[in-house]
Amino acid sequence: MSRPPYRLAFCPRREAERTLSDPAELRARFGPAELAELEALPERRKLDRVAGRLAAKRALAAHFLGEYGWEADAAELAVFNDATGRPRLTLPKGAPAPAPSFSISHCAQGGAAAVASPGRRVGVDIETIVARPAKVIAFVATPEELASGPYDDAGAQARLWTGKEATLKMLGLGLDADARCVRLEADGVILTDRPAQAWSALGSPSVHLDYDGADGAQIAVAYTGDDHHG
Repeated sequence: MSRPPYRLAFCPRREAERTLSDPAELRARFGPAELAELEALPERRKLDRVAGRLAAKRALAAHFLGEYGWEADAAELAVFNDATGRPRLTLPKGAPAPAPSFSISHCAQGGAAAVASPGRRVGVDIETIVARPAKVIAFVATPEELASGPYDDAGAQARLWTGKEATLKMLGLGLDADARCVRLEADGVILTDRPAQAWSALGSPSVHLDYDGADGAQIAVAYTGDDHHG
């Protein structure tokens, strides 16, 4: 079976806790500017930040090694948030490869990150598998989805939620856009309104979804197909 066109990594919460409590380990994995950004966060957000960033550095290192043969150290792969809150990668001077499309997410179980193969885009979401109220699911599900799916099941709810969020993140929108404008189908997605406009701006590539799980959490990865080379 061939490898998917992305690298996926997961950082368990316990690993993030251990790293956060060990100053030497933090310095080994994060550069000075990243540590300064981390220190400025409220205490309640630091663990999520470390979990997501460790997953991102793991996936990015695997990407650069697999695609370019570059063995990058974790601290060389500096990940920050831009003005919109989206993650961006700063590479060291003379890095032998460009920054790829990548995405980060976190929940109570830990952090997840996906890095796209060259010429593709990717989005990832991770959510705890737990039953959500019907009004919460109605916030993201279309009437057609509600009519056809047993969304009183926690696993089905998590799959629906993560699939939509991963797709929106792949399009560069996140939950700024209405998740009901992303309709999940067995063979892909149907997009309307702002998601459809963002998809068109990318050249209308095919969109694919994969699902995985870790420690009681659902992970979804959305990525563009072979027909996208932007």
